Amino acid sequence: MNRIGIFLTQRLPYRENQVFLTLTVLIGVLAGLSAVLFTLCIQLVQRFLFGAAPAHLRLFLVPPLVSLLTGYLLAKFFPEVRGSGVPQTETAYHLHQGNIPARVPLGKFLTGVLCVGSGHSMGREGPSVQIGAGIASLIGKWFRLSPSRVQNLVPIGAAAALSAAFNTPVSAVLFALEEIIGDMNAALLGSTVLASVSAVIIERSILGNDALFRVPAYHLADPAELAGYAILGILGGIVSVIFCKALLGLRLFFLRLPKKTEIFQPAMGGVLIGIILIFVPQVMGVGYEYVGQALSGSLALGALIVLCLVKLVATVVSYSSGNAGGIFAPSLFLGAMAGGAVGTLMHRFAPFPTGDSGAYALVGMGVLFAGIIRAPMTSVFMIFELTQDYQILVPLMVANLLSFLISKHFQPKPIYHALLEQNHIYLPGPESRLPASAWRARDLMLCDVDFIPPTNTAEQTWSFARNSAQPGFLVGSKELLHGVVTHDQIEKAIASGKGETAILSLMTAEGWPHVHPDHPLDVVLERLGQSAGILPVLSRHGFHKVEGVITRESVLQVFDQSGSDSKMRAANNLP
Repeated sequence: MNRIGIFLTQRLPYRENQVFLTLTVLIGVLAGLSAVLFTLCIQLVQRFLFGAAPAHLRLFLVPPLVSLLTGYLLAKFFPEVRGSGVPQTETAYHLHQGNIPARVPLGKFLTGVLCVGSGHSMGREGPSVQIGAGIASLIGKWFRLSPSRVQNLVPIGAAAALSAAFNTPVSAVLFALEEIIGDMNAALLGSTVLASVSAVIIERSILGNDALFRVPAYHLADPAELAGYAILGILGGIVSVIFCKALLGLRLFFLRLPKKTEIFQPAMGGVLIGIILIFVPQVMGVGYEYVGQALSGSLALGALIVLCLVKLVATVVSYSSGNAGGIFAPSLFLGAMAGGAVGTLMHRFAPFPTGDSGAYALVGMGVLFAGIIRAPMTSVFMIFELTQDYQILVPLMVANLLSFLISKHFQPKPIYHALLEQNHIYLPGPESRLPASAWRARDLMLCDVDFIPPTNTAEQTWSFARNSAQPGFLVGSKELLHGVVTHDQIEKAIASGKGETAILSLMTAEGWPHVHPDHPLDVVLERLGQSAGILPVLSRHGFHKVEGVITRESVLQVFDQSGSDSKMRAANNLP
């Protein structure tokens, strides 16, 4: 097979761009097929495991028993496919030049089908994103494309799979640009649209042209009704914060458990899910049928509130315990229930005419998506794509904005990035997107770094520090940095009689200034000014792993050696 790929890349009479566009169509077709097959397999497994009317014993036993199998697979064979798949896709795109091993899409498909099909409260869209991205990466490597081209194929495959999984091609494209690439002006727009449309054509030709939800006709009954949507936005922001904080907190608890329990952690979550399903089986799996009922206004107020609260708990447990599944669908479920509840109350008690609860449920889906996923543009266009009605844009934007701002204030780090940082992976921000000629931290750092053992006393450290011109020292090792201690801190400790104190207790607290290798010159200079004169350069693959240090002297030395001060200013747009 690989020989065919080499032959095609050498013999195809097309230019590279034309080959790339051709591959986007192929990726769209394959990603669309994978998303459709993933959906059908989840439904098949769920019917097989639970039947039409499962007894309480089956509801209780299926999640933990199947989770024992998936826990073994995740721990032994597919450690990269736990959770949603969206954070892993972002990591592959930003830090690994789009390289995704072949086992990842296979493992995500298998474990995702088992986890969601066995009743865990998780979604299929996030796993579909990782599967589609994995397929795109494999195709790029099979055709022996350059690493930059393979990297560009990853969000294209992700958008195509999401487009087929949720049947909203425009929203899928925006999600790839807004969340995975992190740049709404990305040059990949045309290719992403092409793949997304190809995937939707495949999905609709197999599953039919019916919309995922039967959405009620929307109308704003009275301008004062915007106050109700503002209330929904505030409530959505609060629920989003609770969801994110609970998920991150419980996941951190599981991460801190002994390594030997990793196999059993999904089953631990499965036991709790089994108990929940005995009493509220409606939160099983994706749950879109109940979202449809909320949109049609057929759920009572009590049912809406209970399903919202229980779904939140069930999703937090399922995800945090290490199962394979996403939070895309649960965020829509929570939004539909919260929105339906607000709509029901408004319809009963508002002193002005209001729409039915289904309209609020629809807006609520966008509100919780904006608050949890933090992709506000995607959330607006997703609901518009479902309704195809411009009238919904004003209340949707009012509610989404409030939810987004509240969530961002109390949970500054977006959920996907916070999940990665719990695994000590730090994605580059907008400040790192500079021309290749621009100066970066990696160009200014010294790789030969001296470390102070954390067990040293202040006296032992001073015997080394007093003969050194360095203003500060790194405490720890290249693989595990504990912090930074300054020359002045050591000297003051000796003068105050704390010579036998461990140096670990004198170092600067957690949060000392640092940079990553791809940070630009202006960020380096700003943080160097905030530091004690020595600035650690830390790997994006581990917060405590040191790649080098930057000092004022090292910066001046590099500039002197380069002898190109004008070039430096032009490359970094400095005055």
